[in-house]
Amino acid sequence: MSKELREEIEKAICSISTFRVLAELAKHPTKTYTKYALSKATMLDAKDVSNAIKKLLEINWIEEVNLGSIKVYKINLNNDKVRILTEFLRKINYI
Repeated sequence: MSKELREEIEKAICSISTFRVLAELAKHPTKTYTKYALSKATMLDAKDVSNAIKKLLEINWIEEVNLGSIKVYKINLNNDKVRILTEFLRKINYI
C-alpha cells in the first residue's frame, strides 16, 4: 500500500466524526445534505461536521454542490474507494 493511499484512508475513517458523516452520506447516496442536516442526522456539533466535510472534500470522497448561497454535500460514488466502502457498509448492515 502506498503512503498516499494509507493517508487518504486514515483521513477518511480514523475520526468518528468523519466516519459518521461519510456513513450518513453513503446511506442515502442520491440525497444532498446541508451542514445543518448532517449535524442533525449524525448528532455531531457544527464544528465537527465542518471539519469532517473539509477532510472528505480534500480527498474527493464527497462532492460539494453550490445552490446559490447554500452549499450541499453528497457522497462521491465516482471514487472507487468510496464505492467499495459503501458496498462494504451495506453488506454488514451498518448503513
